Amino acid sequence: MNKNRGMFLEKILNQTIENYWNNNYAFIEKKGLPFIFNKISKNNNKLEIQNGYLSKKSTVDYIGMFRGSFVCFEAKSCNTNKFDLKNIKKHQIEYLALMEKYGAIAFIILFFADYDVFFKISIKQILIWLSEKRNTIHFEEIKRNSQVLELEFPGFLNIL
Repeated sequence: MNKNRGMFLEKILNQTIENYWNNNYAFIEKKGLPFIFNKISKNNNKLEIQNGYLSKKSTVDYIGMFRGSFVCFEAKSCNTNKFDLKNIKKHQIEYLALMEKYGAIAFIILFFADYDVFFKISIKQILIWLSEKRNTIHFEEIKRNSQVLELEFPGFLNIL
C-alpha cells in the first residue's frame, strides 16, 4: 500500500511538471538516485545490472527553476492522521534549509491519502517543529501551518 500511495503522488507531480514545462511556466525535474554500476551484462538483448550501489546520499526528489529562482522539494505520503517527521531524512532537511538560506524556494509536498489532501509545507515550518523536538505532526496542525494544494483538472497541483 505504501508504494501505491507514493506512486499516486509521483504521478500527480509528474503531470504537474509536464504541465509547467508545456506552458513555459517552470522547469522542474525528478532527480535520479546516484548509482554506480560495477557489472552490467547482456542477456537476451537486455541489459542486466548485476552489481551496483548508491555512490552518495541523494538530496531531494525534485529540483528546478521558476522565475529565476531555484526550486527544490521533497514529496512524501502518509495514510494516517499524522505525519512522522522521521520520514524526512536529516540530510534532506539540511539541504532544503541550506538552499532556502541562499534564496531557493524549498518545501515539502505531503499527501494525506486518507483525507485525499495535498499540502505544501515550508522548510521553515519543518524546522520549527524539529526545534520543538516534535516527532509526529497531526493532520489538523499541518492544515493550520501549511498551504492546502487543490488537485486541479486534469490532475495537477499548483505547487508554485
